[in-house]
Amino acid sequence: MKRFILAAIFILFLFPTVSAQIMRQLNVTVDIQPDGSSYMNVSFRFTEEIKKIDFPFSGKISDLGFEKGKCEVRKGLTNILHCEPPSPYMIGETIVYSWFKGSGLTQRQENITYFSFDIPILWDTDRIYVTVKLPGGMFLSDRVLLPISPSGAEKKIEGKNIIISWLFMNKSPGDVIPVRIYYESLFPQSLTERFDYRWIIVPIFILIVGLIIIYKKLPKKTELVLSVLNEGERMIVDIIRKEGQERVDQRKIVSSSGFSKAKVSRIVQGLQGRGVVDVERTGRKNRVSLKKIIFKE
Repeated sequence: MKRFILAAIFILFLFPTVSAQIMRQLNVTVDIQPDGSSYMNVSFRFTEEIKKIDFPFSGKISDLGFEKGKCEVRKGLTNILHCEPPSPYMIGETIVYSWFKGSGLTQRQENITYFSFDIPILWDTDRIYVTVKLPGGMFLSDRVLLPISPSGAEKKIEGKNIIISWLFMNKSPGDVIPVRIYYESLFPQSLTERFDYRWIIVPIFILIVGLIIIYKKLPKKTELVLSVLNEGERMIVDIIRKEGQERVDQRKIVSSSGFSKAKVSRIVQGLQGRGVVDVERTGRKNRVSLKKIIFKE
């Protein structure tokens, strides 16, 4: 920052006639982005005495655009936005508009971001408007004694953004407007940025894969039920399964198994008592079906 101030003083003394020139109005608008860079709009309203404008900028300048004049970036001890009117023979007042992307104006420590922007005055200037728009979801830090300087700022909220503005009157060559803002997020970014979600995703993925492997190795319900049945019970169950019907006439089970009616009746009653089959009595007939919850294919 000292280097920037020295560069501004150097420019001031390089053009000794600058004090006789008058800048009617200087507008500086800064739109701070979440990544710390800024979209800058700088406009100069000046009289015909001024033939060129050098605006020192402490950060880096890129993506420069301009209107109603000519602007370029000149590099030296510091970056300089150099603008000229559309014609050196202009009469009266004119306004040159410029816009660019600036970086290097913010520093961050923990969850607090520090915005620092020095505006050097190289001409007698009637009015200077400075506007700074904070990123969405940010608020002025209450952990700093003076979160905004200079004093006299106006604050308003538009949507999710806080906008801070100043008006300075009658500034002289050699003056510097030091804009300082401390702000932080509504959500502790320091915690979210430090947290590596892989520490959750990887264990969850391993757990899911492990459960799938275990599930595939577990015996199916049908296999589990059949494993605890005796030979006669398994035969009855197989006959019912092969019929593929909702309910099988118990007489058909007798004929297919070769067992007596009494044995089939005893086995069916035992399976019913253990919750393996359902028995529906229709007149003098028994119709037998397997429990779907167990033998669902």
